[in-house]
Amino acid sequence: MHLNTVDPPDGGWGWFCVLGGFIINMLTFGQLKCYGLLLVELVEEYDTSAALIEWVNGVAYFLTFGLSPITSIFVRKYGHRRVVIVGGAISGIGMSLSYFSTNVAMLFITYGIIFGTGGGLASIPGFSITTVYFKNHISLASGCVICGAGVGALVFPYLMQYLLDEYTTSVTFLITGGITFNIIVAGALMRPLTPQVKRNPAPTQCNDDALSERTKLNSSSNSQPKYDAIAVRRKKQHEHVSDKNCDVESTTDEKERLCENSITRNQSKYFYLRDPVYILYVLAVMFFAFSYITVFLMLPAKVLEDNESGEAVMVSLTSLVEICCRIAWAAVWDCRFFCRQDVRQTAMFISFVGTGVLMSLSVLVHTYTILLVWSLLMGSLMGVLWSLVVPVLVDIVGAAAMGDAFAFVMLGEAVIFLVGPLITGSLLDYSGTVAASFLFTGGCLFAAAIVTAAMKYKTILLPTRDIG
Repeated sequence: MHLNTVDPPDGGWGWFCVLGGFIINMLTFGQLKCYGLLLVELVEEYDTSAALIEWVNGVAYFLTFGLSPITSIFVRKYGHRRVVIVGGAISGIGMSLSYFSTNVAMLFITYGIIFGTGGGLASIPGFSITTVYFKNHISLASGCVICGAGVGALVFPYLMQYLLDEYTTSVTFLITGGITFNIIVAGALMRPLTPQVKRNPAPTQCNDDALSERTKLNSSSNSQPKYDAIAVRRKKQHEHVSDKNCDVESTTDEKERLCENSITRNQSKYFYLRDPVYILYVLAVMFFAFSYITVFLMLPAKVLEDNESGEAVMVSLTSLVEICCRIAWAAVWDCRFFCRQDVRQTAMFISFVGTGVLMSLSVLVHTYTILLVWSLLMGSLMGVLWSLVVPVLVDIVGAAAMGDAFAFVMLGEAVIFLVGPLITGSLLDYSGTVAASFLFTGGCLFAAAIVTAAMKYKTILLPTRDIG
């Protein structure tokens, strides 16, 4: 008798797990994305540079993404639920302790390190739980989880703006810290799947004839045992099939699962780290991450630069469009035609080019109405790109390795989130305008398009790559 891994049910309680991941993203990334609303207030209150204030958020982002490989180990050892609950408690404590911050150094510790560490422990399980419960609808499920960040960026701007108008930055941190503790509730929703118990061990051969002969041998009567044994022995001599050479023509679900398991066992655990397509994919996502964080950090400053108010409305509407596009396009990528790898990579390339052009045109925008249209277009393109992140990764490494592979993607994003705010903040301090930051970001998006083109070219050259 042994335990067997449960196949993804593609629904059921999995949708409650999706709800939990949605809440985690809403409370973690929603607050990180709205940090730009605190930029002007904190610069004046602490009498310091914009680069240092932005770097606090960069440290929080870095730990939220950078702890992903370690978090993946904790998830395998302790499960999704326990890790999320611990991460939610740490996040709430860190945000609440920011109430006592009187300078940038203390804010680095409370918001940057403690809150960021909790976010790192909670975010990865929120993403990877979709691969446990879903297979055919993984794009839709992951899209719903990721769009939680967009909902958070839609709600928190109004909340933070209200708290800043009515109270102080310290009280704002305290109230949002109490809200952050709801990540613990989201973690409680992540019920693990119970492995099935089977009394007879599964066969290790994937060959039709070998399976059928083994069944005949086990169930044979006393009529002709000798001749059956000889037939089986001769059959094995001529049709020896190892775990690495499964019969690809097998049609039953059981044999297909056995073939996939044998391939996975014989592959290196981190095989994708040697795959040039995966490396190029990580680089493209890193460039995109830089542009994404720049938009939400610099958009409030852009509004205040050309207008007197309205930054909260601009950020929230941008997030709303992003949410709608994430959900809509996540469903599209599950359709029969659009689930092809070449179609998805082509869509990613086109989206990168369009976003780069739009980002570069931001220097010509100086009125609130045109800036609002620009923001809505930017949100729609970013929604398309985020909806492609998980499906393209699954195309490259396979669903079985997606959890660990996505952890390394988040590690690459963490590096960008650490240095990105420092770069954009320094450009703002040096030039006195956000135009330099947006132009630099446009260049990064064009670089992402070039990397995506190279990734597609490599995919064509390596059509027989094995994935886990």
